[in-house]
Amino acid sequence: MESRPVVPAGDLNRLRQINELAVLDVVRGGGPMRLSEIADQTSLTRATVREVVSGLQDKGWVAAEAPVVAGRGRPAQRFRFRTEAGCVLGLDIGAHSIDAAVADLGGAILGHAHQRPTARTPASERLALVGRAVRESIADAGITADQVWVTVAGSTGRLAPDGSVLASAAIPDWSGLNLVDRLAPLTPGTLVVENDVRLATLAEQRIGAARGARDVVVVQAGRRVGMGLVLDGQLRLGAGGVAGDVSRFSALNCEYAIDYIGRCATLPSGGTTGDHVQDVLIAAREGQSAAVDAVRQYARVVAEAVATTVSLLDPEMVVLTGTMAAAAAIVVPILVAEIKLRCLRTPAVAASEFGSTAVMYGAIQKGVGHLIDTLLGAGNNAVPPLQPLSDRSHVDGPGARWVSLRVDGSMSS
Repeated sequence: MESRPVVPAGDLNRLRQINELAVLDVVRGGGPMRLSEIADQTSLTRATVREVVSGLQDKGWVAAEAPVVAGRGRPAQRFRFRTEAGCVLGLDIGAHSIDAAVADLGGAILGHAHQRPTARTPASERLALVGRAVRESIADAGITADQVWVTVAGSTGRLAPDGSVLASAAIPDWSGLNLVDRLAPLTPGTLVVENDVRLATLAEQRIGAARGARDVVVVQAGRRVGMGLVLDGQLRLGAGGVAGDVSRFSALNCEYAIDYIGRCATLPSGGTTGDHVQDVLIAAREGQSAAVDAVRQYARVVAEAVATTVSLLDPEMVVLTGTMAAAAAIVVPILVAEIKLRCLRTPAVAASEFGSTAVMYGAIQKGVGHLIDTLLGAGNNAVPPLQPLSDRSHVDGPGARWVSLRVDGSMSS
């Protein structure tokens, strides 16, 4: 257990904050807990824990569970984090799909909606589909828009600090749009705009295959390929926010890899899904030889870029995420073979459980983290009430910006 900070004598406000943060961290990280369990994990006295928990209940962070009678004696009271206090909304805006999901403050998904644009869908129509997905996900969750405190939108392309799309090969007319301005009327709560590969990496780091790993390369493989880097336990963006972009190196360019799948005419035995890439992946999982060969050729192209990155960084793990994670049984062995051929050391290579939904899950994780970090990072004062964020603007690292919108949940149609 980490040692607790040393507090100067008489600084009771700081001591109160430290105790509140310690208790809140333990309660958020576990299920319903008894006071004695919280005391054990925080090294605080039971009396102090009782006082702190009471204060956190008053501020809306903690709720008491109904006592469970088990045997003789008085049933112990248990306390939990109030995940139901508010919601976050995660958006994944891609060239061929738009996903929106509403989750509680524990990250559990309550509602979901999907829209299917194409790379040629005009920006105005794509934005309209985003608005529709947002509204449908809120309706599916059975809540109202004012219950969404934070919206995080993941987008393909390189983003400027003000939310503008500097470049987007996947969606040509996306370049030049200011996503903060364009998404603001469509989304409730505080808006965060972030690159999609970073959000996929965040999902794998916090709750996915890379959880607990310190040095990770996350390969988001689909129609296009991107890489996210976690070094020393931190998501690395680089000085200009473009770390992991190898698209301009001719020897490492993976852009043509998808052509192998595009040229494959094999369809799944159950019929087409309307998405050719998905059709080929399903056929490959069925064992149809032409589809399997197409996926293998795709994987060989991507594997060389991955092996080069592994050789430079020597990570402990590589995670395959994105659409191609659905064909992990074919792709992962090819990645491993290429890394073994070209690198002095072979890290663990794992497939994501999230696959094509990794960006959406990462957006949810970032939304919850952004809310909690903002509320708890206000200085040396006591923990504030659990509530929506106040109006403000802030630059959140290279390529990301968030701006608070109306908290009444009103959105344009």
